[in-house]
Amino acid sequence: MKFYLLHPVAVHFPIALLTLGFAAEGVNHLSKNECIRSWVSQAALWMLWLGTLAAWAAVGLGLLAEETVPHVPAAWEVLEEHEELAFWSAGLFTALSLCRFFLKDLWETRRWIFLAVWAVLLGLLFTAAKHGGDLVYEFGVGVARS
Repeated sequence: MKFYLLHPVAVHFPIALLTLGFAAEGVNHLSKNECIRSWVSQAALWMLWLGTLAAWAAVGLGLLAEETVPHVPAAWEVLEEHEELAFWSAGLFTALSLCRFFLKDLWETRRWIFLAVWAVLLGLLFTAAKHGGDLVYEFGVGVARS
């Protein structure tokens, strides 16, 4: 099976979920309305967890894609950087998810710290995504040649 066709589909889920979760957590932090805060907080929590799971799914499909995609020697360095950034992103979002779960009281009182960490992790995730885009659009990895 051509797993390299599944990886580009999967990568969009962690990007969208984790970005929207960050935005929701920001709204939760800034809102004074308790009604809004209750459901927005739950939405942000679920987006963090689902985005983290989606990140690991994308990493797994990326590893399978690496085995099945036609190799482009010029892209190997970028591919290695992309893989390393993806592992770091998924791992650190896992740590953030665990902190959110186990340190609920600290999360509530020091939310701005967690938001700052989340923002930095989004930067890491976007850098991994940029490397993935470079692999496709600059090196043609996974693109059929005619």
